[in-house]
Amino acid sequence: MKAHLRKIANNLAFRIIAPIAAFTLTAGFFMYLFVLTTISDFVDSHIKENMIELSRYAYNICDSNLNELLKAGLIKNEKAVKIKKALTIGMLEDFMTTNSLKGSIIENDRAILSTGDSTEELLGKEHKRQHDLLTETEFGEAFINIEYGGRKYYVNHTHFQPWEWHIVLIKDAAQYSEMQNNVRLAYLVTGIIFSISVVLLICYLNMTIKSPVARIITPIKKGETPEYKGIHEFEFISDSIKDMMFEKERLMKQIIEEQKLKGIRVLASGVAHNFNNILVGVLGYASLIRTWLEEAKNNKQPIEGELLDDILKYLRTVESSAQKAGALAKELAELSRKRVLEKDFIRQVDINAAVTELARLLKNTFPKNIEISANLSANLPLIKGNASQLEQAILNICINSKDTMPDGGILMIDTYFTSLTSKNPQYPYIKPGNYATIEITDTGEGMDEETLNHIFEPFFTTKEPDKGTGLGLATVYAIVKAHRGYVIAKSAPSKGSTFTIYLPI
Repeated sequence: MKAHLRKIANNLAFRIIAPIAAFTLTAGFFMYLFVLTTISDFVDSHIKENMIELSRYAYNICDSNLNELLKAGLIKNEKAVKIKKALTIGMLEDFMTTNSLKGSIIENDRAILSTGDSTEELLGKEHKRQHDLLTETEFGEAFINIEYGGRKYYVNHTHFQPWEWHIVLIKDAAQYSEMQNNVRLAYLVTGIIFSISVVLLICYLNMTIKSPVARIITPIKKGETPEYKGIHEFEFISDSIKDMMFEKERLMKQIIEEQKLKGIRVLASGVAHNFNNILVGVLGYASLIRTWLEEAKNNKQPIEGELLDDILKYLRTVESSAQKAGALAKELAELSRKRVLEKDFIRQVDINAAVTELARLLKNTFPKNIEISANLSANLPLIKGNASQLEQAILNICINSKDTMPDGGILMIDTYFTSLTSKNPQYPYIKPGNYATIEITDTGEGMDEETLNHIFEPFFTTKEPDKGTGLGLATVYAIVKAHRGYVIAKSAPSKGSTFTIYLPI
């Protein structure tokens, strides 16, 4: 589970999306709180302005009727004043009804007008608060909101001083719900547009970053060179990787060729020793036959009987030795023939046949105190690869094993079929699948853990400077990896070494 989460966390798309998503959610949360506050303030401000406007209109009705009395000179006529007040109350009642207002007109702490379903308790509660909060302005106004009966009301109190009227206008907050809903809808649409913009931004970033990276990495995973063209920075990275891959391939070819020459030198030494042994016999028998023939010629005696049988036997020995020498020369020439890691040289390879030929060559070239055995699995499937390169890899390991057995020992080369249905916990990097396996075991000096950790590194060697370049096992590793395979080494001091090569079928 931890490995899976680590894989997700290290994914490029996650690295792009996660910070943006986190930032967006955080910004969105605070924006949401800000929007709610803004909506509330905006609505309250708008409602307050509306209520004040309505109150001023009611005030103007009173003021207009008062001015008519003044113009008519009836301001001191109580009867005329009462009639005008009654008309004013009627006009105010019509005004409240038309504008869906509740409220009252209070004179001398007595309600002379009450509209709507306002109760005395609501009016009493409102009047006490208005009396406490009233701020005198040009029109003597105060605006508050109250909660009553589980509902919210907006209340505006206007004081018409000439008649000592307290005009209280009350409006149910529910009447403004449509406006509030419209404002909320506007902010919701804005939020949706913002979210869509963020998603499009993430997609754009994913496209402009992940897509170029994928176009560069995918060919590399397939062992091909990237050919990205587009964004300048990624194009530079692609070209740099391509140049490095070409340089790596060139150096690898050079290393392989150098190792092949080193292997040939080692084999040539053994072949020279073998040739010398063969030539000693050939020259000895040829000299003996020549002596017998010269004596027969000088004595003018016919060649017959046992002498003839001996000459024929020695000639057959000479012929057999010559054939062995020719076979050795042919095998050495075949092994030294140039092959490179290119698609043109990839063929179906019979691992058993390659190991058989190589084992026969090693028996003729390695010291006689090293016993070489090959245990081959029957019906081992063919693989796709370069036979010459695989022979080179096996040969390099065998030469390395030979050097660890100066006093002789056993070198075993085994082949067998391996099927991995799940990842090996010991070697989790080996992909599940079917493999042709080559196992090379020696009884040499072995290696400690520190040496084992570095044996596949180029130029790492435990040999003397004039006896090793440190490229042998590095070449093995390169060849096996070029075949999409794996090579694993196991060893311990004084317990020999085992090299296992897995080649996919």
